[in-house]
Amino acid sequence: MSKQTSEVVQTGQLEGAKITISALHNQGLQESITIINHGTVVQPMSGWVLASLRGQVFYQFPDDLRIRPGMSVVVISGQQKNEIIFNKQLMQTELFWATGQVWNNHGDTALLFDANDLEIDRYSYPHERVMGSSDKRKKSLKRGDNGFEIVEEVISHAQRGIRKQSDVMSSPS
Repeated sequence: MSKQTSEVVQTGQLEGAKITISALHNQGLQESITIINHGTVVQPMSGWVLASLRGQVFYQFPDDLRIRPGMSVVVISGQQKNEIIFNKQLMQTELFWATGQVWNNHGDTALLFDANDLEIDRYSYPHERVMGSSDKRKKSLKRGDNGFEIVEEVISHAQRGIRKQSDVMSSPS
């Protein structure tokens, strides 16, 4: 009889999965952010990171977390309970991030990065214009010895060339 071993799978968003940030609640000392899978396949969350753009605070999802279709995950921060709970009726898992406040009271942007360090989704409050015009630019995650850093997504020379070429073609003579 062979032994079965589990292996951690780190992947980007799978075809058929649609992981989004659906809500962010910042109510003084109690904070939470809700992430849901609107897709049709299970998404492994190993290597995925949730970040506060303004505070540059990062949460790495547990390696064994998988978000099934229709399932939501609530990541809690602030002065609340610090235990992991799964509610089968609601298809919801609660994860504890930190006892301190993560989200800026005056506004912030939550960024969700996949295991390939690409931005999958974002959620800004109290409105979209939190960090100025650069807030709308796609971000990527840089992993280093000292942790994580949010950087502007790099556009390759080929993409720049295509953009410039299309701009030239659409400009009047």
